[in-house]
Amino acid sequence: MDMALEWLRVWDWLDRGELLLSTLLAIVVVSGWAKLRMRQLRRGAPEERYRRWFITEHRVYNPYLAAPETLRLERTLVPLFVTEDGQPDRAADAGERIADRDSHVVLLGDAGSGKTTTLKAFGIAALGGIDGRGGDGRIREVPFLVPVRLLRGVVQPGTVTDYILAMLRSQKGLALTKEEAQQLFAQVLQQRRCVVLLDGLDEVTPTRYSAVRDEVYRFLNDHTPELPTANARIVITCRRLTFLRIADDWRPERLGAHRSYVLAPLRDTEILAYLRAFPDRFPEVDGPQRFMQQLRASGTLGMHRNPLVLSMSVGLYAGRKFPAIAHSTARLYDEMIDEMLGRHSFRADDLSSGANEFDQADKLRVLREFALRAALGPPGFGPFDRLALVDFVSATGDRLRQNLNGRSGDFVDEIIDRSGLLSRVADEQYEFVHRSLQEHLVAAELLRQRDDGLRLLRERAMEREWRRVVLFYTATADQAFVTGFIEDLADVDPALACACLAGADCLNPVGFSVLERMAGPLRDPRPPVMLPALAAVLSATASPRAAIRDAARDLAFTWLTKVAGEADAADALGGTHETLLDVVTMLVERLGESSISRLMVTRLVGVVPDDPRFVEPLWRCLRTVEGAGTDDPSLVPLVDRLLRLATDPACFHTLQRQPAAQPRFATAPLRQQVYPFRRGLDRESNLVTLLCWAREVAAEAADVNRFLEAKATDPGRWASLEADWRRRAASVVVPVVRAHRVDRHRAERATGATLTLLSVAALVAVGWDLARPGGLLGPVGGTAAVLLATAELGLALTMLGLQPRIRTRGVRMWRPNEWIDAYEDPRSRHWLVPEGGEGRPVGGVTA
Repeated sequence: MDMALEWLRVWDWLDRGELLLSTLLAIVVVSGWAKLRMRQLRRGAPEERYRRWFITEHRVYNPYLAAPETLRLERTLVPLFVTEDGQPDRAADAGERIADRDSHVVLLGDAGSGKTTTLKAFGIAALGGIDGRGGDGRIREVPFLVPVRLLRGVVQPGTVTDYILAMLRSQKGLALTKEEAQQLFAQVLQQRRCVVLLDGLDEVTPTRYSAVRDEVYRFLNDHTPELPTANARIVITCRRLTFLRIADDWRPERLGAHRSYVLAPLRDTEILAYLRAFPDRFPEVDGPQRFMQQLRASGTLGMHRNPLVLSMSVGLYAGRKFPAIAHSTARLYDEMIDEMLGRHSFRADDLSSGANEFDQADKLRVLREFALRAALGPPGFGPFDRLALVDFVSATGDRLRQNLNGRSGDFVDEIIDRSGLLSRVADEQYEFVHRSLQEHLVAAELLRQRDDGLRLLRERAMEREWRRVVLFYTATADQAFVTGFIEDLADVDPALACACLAGADCLNPVGFSVLERMAGPLRDPRPPVMLPALAAVLSATASPRAAIRDAARDLAFTWLTKVAGEADAADALGGTHETLLDVVTMLVERLGESSISRLMVTRLVGVVPDDPRFVEPLWRCLRTVEGAGTDDPSLVPLVDRLLRLATDPACFHTLQRQPAAQPRFATAPLRQQVYPFRRGLDRESNLVTLLCWAREVAAEAADVNRFLEAKATDPGRWASLEADWRRRAASVVVPVVRAHRVDRHRAERATGATLTLLSVAALVAVGWDLARPGGLLGPVGGTAAVLLATAELGLALTMLGLQPRIRTRGVRMWRPNEWIDAYEDPRSRHWLVPEGGEGRPVGGVTA
């Protein structure tokens, strides 16, 4: 009987334990489901559908290649860099700057500089990337791309909101219901996760600009509870010179806190990175390098620092052994359009027939004439209806070589489907794949019309939308036409006439007269007047006529000499990176003249991002004082700028390739003192010489990299870096838990708080039960209960906003020298490890 009672007591204990464990397990499962449901309510199924649609829609990048497959943005994108107003001495990643949630952003750049591509890349990254796993642990921003040209018909408040809601409902592959679209937009606005990408402020017509501007103001100040668009952040893109004329409309007191950035031209390393994205076009290992050499040899490398021009050139010339690279942008556009219209014709195979049914010359004629017709009409340089193009073909069919026999629609479809020159905007609406292509075609048609075209251009020359058309026209027009046109244009817009000199073959006297007119605007203290004038003069330094080119450089030289000490002059040059190289080189060549200061050279170079092309003139500038004294005040900023450039690997390799300098003070003992490392670089190298200069003129630059920081902070340990690196202990890999704070929805936070209290209470109760003699739970049951309660606590904490991330990292158990991480610092490593080194001192070069 006693054994039976004991057996029943045991079963009663088990029943109660199982009940408790089952209850805890049920709570974990239910709370996990509740967390998932809360996330669905907070993020919403429509948001996930929108994320997938946005990435699918915008990840496609057209690199102007006649490739059978569609290339992807993540494969071909080269991260673009920007310079920031007020801090233009360093380049920054454009995507990172746009992602700054603390302010609106204005992104400026020239035609084809990558503004739209940058917005698309940012949008994809903001939504978690292609695989959906990106991000920094915070709740993602949700981007809405709004081409400003589609707001051309703005006549009433609410147009931006209406466009976004209509886009959510109408796009193929997305097609949210009206309720879903409203819910998604309201949700991201209320959670302050909405970022509106307003692309192409320069593309709105002047007559509609004020309405668009006022609509953006209204959008950013609307606090309506249902759709509080004032919570949104905006990113605006615009061509730089256009923005200079309207900058007063977008000051912080109107737009709110914002930062302005200018897209920088591509550097050599970025051009190579883009070329390496096409292994099928460059099958040889050294293919990209050979193509770069061909660009240098043709004298067109500067032109190819524009992403649009580079992508066109790759489509045309990549893979050819001896390409005849176009020497002007206009000629490159002609070749690219011809190539794209000839796709699928199999001309390379010498076949008499191909997939294309219609004559290539006819298609070019239609596009050229229609581009002008659209530019003169309501579409302007924006989207147009497919039916409008079909009707145009039908009306002009008698001028075509080929008889269409009523197949105008098929003719248009062949252009759309096979050339890649037109891209779909909406159902039955299209536009030229890049606005500059339409501008070039308009200029080409005006040239073909000769006197009539010239008369029409004179009428439109002062319209902002036609500025690029004027530049394309003057770059390709015959001297007899362009000389008189520029002379007349200078009477009404001297800056535009001066900018035309960059490509125009006008007579020298007219060019000189235009440049003389620029003296007044250059002295004007108002930035909207002075900055376009300066940009135009610097553009004219690239004139195809040597006399005009020299005169433009003299004018730029005179102006820069007078204002080099003024802060405004440095800011004015922040976006003129390309032509500034010529100006700096010219200044270096004139260093023998008493009016020139090395301080001016370093000041001018200080306003542009790190670029290997500036290493050579600065190094030449430094070499001019090898035999002179070292008390020149310009030497400190000159040496400092070279040290900062040398932290970039591409600039460093350029420095090492320059002719050796031998200043009298750079003796062997001094070289060993400034660079005591036996297994590092050659002590006769240019970097070591630069370090000798830094020692001589007391240019510390301790903030440049870990190498110089260690040298300035702890010279003794800095000198033993090499030996201490070899004596370092092995690292071990350990898990590291890092917590991120995520802003959850208030309903989810409330649920998380409740579950946190229940979990803590459960842990306390189980601990109390295990601690008392004869507790309800034994060791096994108690352990299971603790694990379940801990899991529940983890779920509850994530609902409160705590998001832990477990990563592995190497932890050095002992380091003999706190500065040995200079070998791992990307801005120092190439100063210590010869090319080909494997992260440790190797080889021996010096005595």
